[in-house]
Amino acid sequence: MLKVRSGVAAVAALVFGLVLALSAPVSADTTAFWGYWQADGSHWAFAKTGPATAHPKDGAVEGWRFAKASGNTGTPPHARPDFTAVCGSAPAPAGSKRVAVVLDYGEPAEAPSGATPPAAKTACAIVAKDATGSDVLAKVARPQADKSGLICAIDAFGPCAKAAPAPSSSAAPAKHKRSAGSTALTIGVGLVLVLAAGGSMMAVRRRANQ
Repeated sequence: MLKVRSGVAAVAALVFGLVLALSAPVSADTTAFWGYWQADGSHWAFAKTGPATAHPKDGAVEGWRFAKASGNTGTPPHARPDFTAVCGSAPAPAGSKRVAVVLDYGEPAEAPSGATPPAAKTACAIVAKDATGSDVLAKVARPQADKSGLICAIDAFGPCAKAAPAPSSSAAPAKHKRSAGSTALTIGVGLVLVLAAGGSMMAVRRRANQ
């Protein structure tokens, strides 16, 4: 009897352990995301506000990096922020500002399934003085946001990336079919008219001969 009870207790403990394991929360750093960074001297600092409310000044450097979380933030771009290297030393046109942008698509191991990270790139965004971080990014890349407004893909790279729609090939063949059908119909009608005309002429000749 004691053996039976001990066996039941062991099974119950095993089931309870499995339930705990299955209900344990998944670590937040298992999913890669686009992190928004701003230059702090020669180093990167994780942005304190989202790009929609940030207003970088002329001469600022902003960075985007696709990576898994590192501590409470993401992983900064590989390249160090360097405004002059990206935008040069020419002054901004009147009524505008220059913001250097670094886009780092991350490591292949952290890329979305089936995707290959493009090479990192830099660009100089010349935007209006009141432009936000979102405006700056849209000037040099193609960002996509999820329902909450977070940037989840840049240049069709990210968990919510949407590929450009493939050109439709159904319209042309359908038009061709209609064209071919109308051509065949025209030829058929023409043949009927020719045969009918030929038959009428033969009937006239027979009457004349009579």
